[in-house]
Amino acid sequence: MRSFDRRALGKLLGASGAALVTGALPGFAEASQGRNIDEAPSFDAYPFALGVASGEPAADGFVIWTRLVTKPLDPHGGIDRRPMYVSWEVAEDDRFMCVVRSGRTLAAPELAHAIHVEVDGLLPGRYYW
Repeated sequence: MRSFDRRALGKLLGASGAALVTGALPGFAEASQGRNIDEAPSFDAYPFALGVASGEPAADGFVIWTRLVTKPLDPHGGIDRRPMYVSWEVAEDDRFMCVVRSGRTLAAPELAHAIHVEVDGLLPGRYYW
């Protein structure tokens, strides 16, 4: 049996999560088609109660991830059990006056509405928000 170190396991899990969220695995994108996807979800409370994190820094980008929840202790996080689109932005300033990357990704209930976005094409040695 092959042994994994912590970094190799983290990369494997991260790649698997990215593939699932982006629809790179066969059947995931097709499974979302024809479903009742919420194009513009609204929430009764702040949907980022667990925060938004960034990591895996590279010379030209990083990964941002979160999980949509309004009630962290609720079995489904207090979120409707439908897939929904979430918009994201990366800016050069903390007021988001100069957005340099943006997009939209699917938050699927099968993945507990977790979102994993790989951002690239950024300039090195700068702060981003």
